[in-house]
Amino acid sequence: MANQRLADFEQILANQRALGKRFLWLLIVPFALTAIMVVMLFFITSRLTDVEVLTKRMNIDRYLEMEGNYIWAVRGYEEIARTHPSASVLARLGVLYFQADPNNEKTAIETLNRASRLDPNNWEVYRSLTYIYTATNRPREAIEAGQKALSLNDVDSGTHNNLAWSFATASDENLRNLQLAEAHGLKAIELTRNKHAEYFDTLAQVYVAKGERDHAIQAFRSAIALAPHRDLQTYERHLKQYFPDESL
Repeated sequence: MANQRLADFEQILANQRALGKRFLWLLIVPFALTAIMVVMLFFITSRLTDVEVLTKRMNIDRYLEMEGNYIWAVRGYEEIARTHPSASVLARLGVLYFQADPNNEKTAIETLNRASRLDPNNWEVYRSLTYIYTATNRPREAIEAGQKALSLNDVDSGTHNNLAWSFATASDENLRNLQLAEAHGLKAIELTRNKHAEYFDTLAQVYVAKGERDHAIQAFRSAIALAPHRDLQTYERHLKQYFPDESL
């Protein structure tokens, strides 16, 4: 009789343990589902934010291309940078500061340095630095930034073009390298399928520095043939500057 009671008691305990486990699962499952839903909501919200930022950037860049209003573009990117200061956004804002006003060089470079601290491997940062240093005739800095940019993205045609210019025009003989200038100039043209007037103009001036008249004239004429109307006179002037005996 005692054994039967003990067995019944043990069965009751076993049933209670099983019931307790079921009750525990009933508590755990909702919490787990809630946690999963929170994670999913966070991910979806983050992705929607990324899409929203990208859409804003595309709209700014589209109107900038149409109207050339750099001051307006700077303000648009400043607004994005206040809430979403990513390396990519700051890299774009930095170069826009300079394009809006070259006197903003200090602000532009500070913004780009801030971007590099957020992401040291963002190639756009170094591309923009290369552009600014090239435009301000600082070949040493341009070459250093350009080589860093190409180490992260070796098919960046703009950086190849700026390096071609810097290597060809550097006054320091330790920096001037016409072979590298030609190689970078040709690479920029190859990457853009022979459709970029500015790159042909750069290559032409590399050939001028090398003393290769025929190649230089051919490159200048390619730039003129490809030039949009607003830039046509610039490239024609370059041809006449170096080769005044050539007809347009």
